[in-house]
Amino acid sequence: MNATVRGESILRRLSGVIATALFIGLAVISSLWFEQPPAGKGKASPETVFSADRAFDHLAHIAKAPHTPFMPEIENVRKYIVGQFAELGLEVEVEPFQAQMNRGNGYETVAMNNIIATLKGTEPGKALMLSAHYDSVAHGPGANDDGVAVASLIETARALKAQGKPLRDILFVITDGEEGGLLGAKAFWSASKFKDQVGLVANFEARGAGGPSLMFQTSSGNGKLIREFAAIAPVPVSNSFLADIYRLMPNDTDLTISLREGIPGLNFAYVGSWDKYHSAEDTIENVSMATLQHHGENALAVASRFGAMDLGDLKEPDAEYFNLFGKLFYYPQSVNLPLTIVLTAAWFMLVGLYVKKRKARAGKIAGAVGVAFIGFLLSALLSFGFYELLSAMTSRIPNPFYHFSFLVITLLVHILLSSILRRGRSDLEAVLAAACLFLILTWIVTFLLPGACYLFAIPLLVHCIVLAFLQGAQDPSAVLRRSWMTMILSAMPALLFATLFHLLFMAMPPLVNVACAMLFSLNLSMIEPFTRNIAGLFTRKKYPKNVAA
Repeated sequence: MNATVRGESILRRLSGVIATALFIGLAVISSLWFEQPPAGKGKASPETVFSADRAFDHLAHIAKAPHTPFMPEIENVRKYIVGQFAELGLEVEVEPFQAQMNRGNGYETVAMNNIIATLKGTEPGKALMLSAHYDSVAHGPGANDDGVAVASLIETARALKAQGKPLRDILFVITDGEEGGLLGAKAFWSASKFKDQVGLVANFEARGAGGPSLMFQTSSGNGKLIREFAAIAPVPVSNSFLADIYRLMPNDTDLTISLREGIPGLNFAYVGSWDKYHSAEDTIENVSMATLQHHGENALAVASRFGAMDLGDLKEPDAEYFNLFGKLFYYPQSVNLPLTIVLTAAWFMLVGLYVKKRKARAGKIAGAVGVAFIGFLLSALLSFGFYELLSAMTSRIPNPFYHFSFLVITLLVHILLSSILRRGRSDLEAVLAAACLFLILTWIVTFLLPGACYLFAIPLLVHCIVLAFLQGAQDPSAVLRRSWMTMILSAMPALLFATLFHLLFMAMPPLVNVACAMLFSLNLSMIEPFTRNIAGLFTRKKYPKNVAA
């Protein structure tokens, strides 16, 4: 190949790599754009909508100072909340209780009070309960945890009153002693006269100081809850994988207690800027008005929808769900196992057909599985080493470039492997091998983390469809190297995993970057023709004539 021809080949390859990278970048940015919380609405907004500015006025009274159940300030906060609900015309009761609480030097009996405000409905039936807690930790005023939620519920009650009476009663339950061990929730569900009226609980929390309001947990048998939430959520940010992860964590909220009582429920929280959580920096100055608006819009949407429903029978088989482009997509989780079986059969049929046509070799596919696994292990090891190095250098909370650096390390690992170990394996064999790894993971999560099945099954389904259409191609590997084909193969992984990574980066400690690097490694294996094209820019070997951008 003379210098001119080779230069043209590299130029075509470079243009293809740039086009594919731009496409993937655009897919990621567009996906994350739709997860942004809405801008806060002002006080001039219609009376029937939620206004962050109106809610913030309440928050300024609630989060003036720390207010644990031991502190005098808790009395001022309680009086303010009771007064605001009463001013709106709701029926307000304060239910006192006593509980053992650790003051720092041992446990003692503490008097506490739950607030229950009832917005009466027009018809009898099970009530909707919206809950939050009004106590804070001792070293911070709790503006976000959980003042934003309390202020949001007061503003939600006002907007509901402006909309007219709901069909069912709506209980606003503002608990005390949550930070001491869910004490108010335990007292409510053990002794409150209102507990038998409740058909559904929506709880509002915070584990940070910004970001979207996530619907991160549901009760079991959530099919109907997800369907109804999908219909009304203004900016849904939720997926079933998050719910599975949360079940494995030791964290609890007030919803934990109602779920133990068998009451259906939805749990909302935001997790951005989690370094402010349970700290002296949890002040009104560190409250995001967009987050406040999103939290409140979720509360109002849930109240408007479920407050007009029969809440006597909400359980349906669990759903698989995820948000994309501002919508919540869902399907029955019972589809997971049949879909996995179909994908398994499809993969074996495709391998058999390609081997029979001598377009792929079984041994090379097995070898490619090994190479992909090596990339997976190297990405994990290097990312963990990088994490340990940075942890030793600084204890500061990482910025987005910190997260991005782990993904860059993983990309470099795959480019290097493509340069060194590509010989003897076609692009088709590499893609079939990566699909095999995704298939194995699909089987694992189907039984262990069913809420994560969509992450692997949907991209794998797209790959199987593409590979089926390539059966008639004279050189499938040449087609797989084309930039437009790489775009097709990368679309679903980029969209689905970008959302997941974004939420994990916000919610979890820095070590989660290692897990994300491992998942990113698997995704790069699914589009190995792309990393091979990048690697080809730096090699001096000859390329097949049918390689195209």
